[in-house]
Amino acid sequence: MSCNNNKCNSNGCSNPIDLKEEESKKLIRSEDGVKFYDDEFIFYQEGNIPVIVTFPHSGKLKFQDIPIRKSGCIDPDWWTEELAICMIQAFNCISCCCGCEVKDKDNNKTECCKSSCSPSSSSTTKTSTTKKKTTTTTYEECSCCNINFTSNKVDYKLECPRPYIVYSKIHREMCDFNRGESNAFEDERMKPHYQLYHDTIKSFISKIKSESPEYYDGGKVTLLDIHGQSDIPSYILRGTKNTNTVKPMLKHLGNDSFIGENSIFGYLLNVGGIDVFPLNNLPSDQTTDPTNPKYVPPNKIPHNKNESYNPLNPYIEHPEFNGAFTVINYSKNYTINCIQVEIGYLWRSTIENRIRFSRTLRSSILNFINNYL
Repeated sequence: MSCNNNKCNSNGCSNPIDLKEEESKKLIRSEDGVKFYDDEFIFYQEGNIPVIVTFPHSGKLKFQDIPIRKSGCIDPDWWTEELAICMIQAFNCISCCCGCEVKDKDNNKTECCKSSCSPSSSSTTKTSTTKKKTTTTTYEECSCCNINFTSNKVDYKLECPRPYIVYSKIHREMCDFNRGESNAFEDERMKPHYQLYHDTIKSFISKIKSESPEYYDGGKVTLLDIHGQSDIPSYILRGTKNTNTVKPMLKHLGNDSFIGENSIFGYLLNVGGIDVFPLNNLPSDQTTDPTNPKYVPPNKIPHNKNESYNPLNPYIEHPEFNGAFTVINYSKNYTINCIQVEIGYLWRSTIENRIRFSRTLRSSILNFINNYL
């Protein structure tokens, strides 16, 4: 139970509300049949590909009479709510996603929209073909180039490939959704919000497992837990507890699915031109022999943590950002691949970079789907 008045000042609230009951009332099915839910505390949407994208620290909502947590980090991951909105709209771009093979006419990998896509390029057109229909769309109509940051409402296109997405709107000062329940909040009024967030993730996994058992049994279900970091502002950091949270992927799909050019991080680097860390390699590749093909010179990446972390080991994930509760819990207890994606401040702090990164991550996920699923 929770309170329907954010200003109440009693843990024994006299104005309770059952979130599950409210959720069932507000669950919305779009005209195209896509289920999504949206209130002041949480947003989620169902998908049609075996990818789940979570945003635990995206929230801004503070409750006036709920005290700030006294233990653990309370800083939000700034602009990750905007990234969530970008992702929702980017995956609903009929010009880029519907039937897109993420390759150009010469069979070379490319970003769907390319750099010419902009709000002002109204005279440019692009044709997208699916099994159902062929659609010609002007770049002016391209939703992933004209992101509406004030709303997560979209006119869903059922034929577009779409991940499952859930993001919190509650500030980290109130609840940390990337912790176990016993450490996530200090006021019991946060409990139903925490449980709804994680029950939603569990329901997504169950839905994929029941409807597409070949993906689940084949090690293809992947959860991306999105965060923000400022230690290496221009980089995207990978967090898998040094491959421990992607065992199904490595077992069934091979190392290339994790570190190859068609892996999610490989695409970000090789096609998107976005720096990633670690550079696509495994901890088991570590060598100090410069004649070894797997040798990586000691990196010179400047970062802001204390001297004990300098220089960063190019074979090992950043020790501060190598995976926390979400990726550990869902990889261990639900046997899916989980990757913590730590987005550098540079890629979050401007509208242009938020759009570019979201579009590139979208294309990276679709490329991964095309190559491995």
